[in-house]
Amino acid sequence: MLLMLWLLVLLPALAYALRPNEGAVVAPVRLAIVRAALLLGAWAIVTVEAASAARALTAGAALASWIVATLAVVAAVVVRCLKDVAPVRSGGPVSAIRDGIKSRRGATRRTWRRTKSAAAAAPGRQWAAACVIAILFISVTVLAIASAPNNFDSQTYHLPRIEHWVQYASVDVYATDIHRQVDISPGSEYLLTHLRLLTGGDGAYNLVQLLAAVGAAMAASRLAAQLGGGPTAQLATVFLLATTPEVLLQASSTQVDLVAAAWVACLATVVLDEFTRPGERGPVSSERPAHATAAPPTDALYLGLALGLIAVTKTTGLLAAAPLLLLWGVGRLVRDGRRRRPCMCGHDLDHCSRAGAARPLPSRLRTVGASVAVLALALLIVGPFLARMQAEFGSPLGPAMLRESIGVQTADPRLIAVNGLRIAHTAFDTPVRPLADALADGIGAFAGLIGVDVNDPDATFGSTTFPTAAWYPDEDRAAFPLIGLATLLGAAWFLWKGPGLRRAYAGALAAAFVLLCATVAWQPWINRLVLFLVVLGAPVAGILAVSLGRRLIERRRKAVAWGLLGTLAVIASLAGLLTVAYGYPRRLTGAWSVFALNDHEERFVRRLEWLPQYEEAAAATPPPAPRPSASSRATTRGSTRGGCSCPRAPSWWRSSRSCPAALPPRSRTSTRSCAPRTSTSARPSCPARGT
Repeated sequence: MLLMLWLLVLLPALAYALRPNEGAVVAPVRLAIVRAALLLGAWAIVTVEAASAARALTAGAALASWIVATLAVVAAVVVRCLKDVAPVRSGGPVSAIRDGIKSRRGATRRTWRRTKSAAAAAPGRQWAAACVIAILFISVTVLAIASAPNNFDSQTYHLPRIEHWVQYASVDVYATDIHRQVDISPGSEYLLTHLRLLTGGDGAYNLVQLLAAVGAAMAASRLAAQLGGGPTAQLATVFLLATTPEVLLQASSTQVDLVAAAWVACLATVVLDEFTRPGERGPVSSERPAHATAAPPTDALYLGLALGLIAVTKTTGLLAAAPLLLLWGVGRLVRDGRRRRPCMCGHDLDHCSRAGAARPLPSRLRTVGASVAVLALALLIVGPFLARMQAEFGSPLGPAMLRESIGVQTADPRLIAVNGLRIAHTAFDTPVRPLADALADGIGAFAGLIGVDVNDPDATFGSTTFPTAAWYPDEDRAAFPLIGLATLLGAAWFLWKGPGLRRAYAGALAAAFVLLCATVAWQPWINRLVLFLVVLGAPVAGILAVSLGRRLIERRRKAVAWGLLGTLAVIASLAGLLTVAYGYPRRLTGAWSVFALNDHEERFVRRLEWLPQYEEAAAATPPPAPRPSASSRATTRGSTRGGCSCPRAPSWWRSSRSCPAALPPRSRTSTRSCAPRTSTSARPSCPARGT
């Protein structure tokens, strides 16, 4: 927990050092926080890989890495302070900093007074939305702190792999029957490894996804501002995300989808910076700007870091990163023909006749170099993991069983279309069962009409069948019909009305969804895998809601506006409150509340039949075996079998007290004995689930 507090100090300090100049970008404070998060996230990933390469992934190495990071942040803050304060004629830098701090106290007080005045002048509807957001955030924070990791994926591969890494001081591939422990992107687990090494347990694991949820909401609100949304639209964006059941459920868990979604949102907001320089006639002006200002070289740095973090955390996020980066690259090449050098007189380019003429070729060469730098930085972050996959399985994408189990194995456009309809149906599922059943029957009839099976194995995960109920607040399946429908309508409105940036953003969203349908097979828990699209779509939905309300009020239909938007807001608020109160597997009230279960029951709330076997295995576990030397480490080529997903003995839940004993790779007993063979409740989940 102290490490999280440490990070909460480092993040704003680094954000201060990285903040852009006033007037250079939209929402500079939020951009500074995005930049700081990208740098700290990349530092955490790179230090784990570096320590692993030296066989020194220990608490000492983790502590040293954060001490170095702290010293670097302090140095960056000092340098920024020296740049910000005006130099004095008598005295040195210390005097300049002291005088600068004194001179800024008045500005800070004025800023605080303006903030209070704006809050006091805010209408009641904004206060109501802010109160709902605050209540939900506090509730989820309580769940994150009070709950133990208890989702299925964490118990089978997210967290057991961390214990192996800590045991052997390395993230090398090891022998296991659960192939997902070694071939799924490990970025989020790298972040958790720092907590595991410095705290000795899993008590703070849930806070990573909680912070990711906050970061995703902040980045989404900045996207709304970049797309032309005012403060109300930005608040509506955060409100829609905060009341989405899947976001609330994952914000208190050790899943990885929110972490990946946050990195995708960070990349998206840096991409839109290229098109939203305040000096270019407004962020979403329909008029083509007469000139384009020079693109700062740091954009390529942060885009490369964001791309690498997405790739190492969850590869499905690349489905959105690809069209966004294409938008950035093509848009920058087009704008390179209109870039003008500023005149030394300091006047605005629109009012200076002596400003340098556009020079397309050098600008476009810099764009090509920036694109290469983005890819190089991304490979620097994800490259070591890809190299291990290539060495162990002969492919940087991992074993064939992984690709075949979760990916679409056909290029038939009919199956891809049916796959997209099934994904949309699962995402928009509602408690109104006649409606949901009718839509599912319609999809089945459409599949039969075009001559394909609605559950064709080439586009369906394992032995699962469509449809499946996804409306209830389960962490793996919770649907999001409100924000999903609003995003769909908002994207159509963007494409129809424009202006250009909104059309481009909606096109990138549509391209990401098409790529998802063409590459990821339908599965009952598909709603988790599209969470990054929910975060990217929230600004579209927020802007649509505010614009619709304003349009109705302008047409003197205030009652209709209040009735429509008020009803939707109440439904969304109730959905969010019921999710934190009765969500599964973590809830605040009821017989299965986190306050009513003991630690063991809470950890195995999804698979209570595993608890007695784990207790028996824990009692029979010998002391930890000595760490094997590098020459005696077993490799796993051909040894990972996608059989049962049951976690390994001894019990993983003991990691909150001490590191669980791990047997040497080749001497482990098979995990197939972890669960009783007569039990059928856990068997449908045994194949490799979604990434």
